[in-house]
Amino acid sequence: MPAQRFAALPTAALKRVPLGGLEAIYHVPSGITHLLAEPVPDLLDALARLESGQCATAAQVLALVAERFDIVGDDPGEAPEAVVGERLAELGALGLVTIVTDA
Repeated sequence: MPAQRFAALPTAALKRVPLGGLEAIYHVPSGITHLLAEPVPDLLDALARLESGQCATAAQVLALVAERFDIVGDDPGEAPEAVVGERLAELGALGLVTIVTDA
């Protein structure tokens, strides 16, 4: 299976507003607003801290958020980087992050 890497969208593409334990994220290109719970906004923050045009693997993003969150999946045997990868893939499907697949 090809490895996936993830990158943040340009800053102007997302308008973000914290709402208590949730965050409203308006995706400018589509005009759709999403409500996301922690730690998903923190995954976006981790990608935004990368240099422009730089991508990160799920394991690299996990390393950036691991100090704040104990990431676990529904299956106790599931690796934390797999959980982060699934969340990032979901964000990619929503258009909130860019997914780069290595051939």
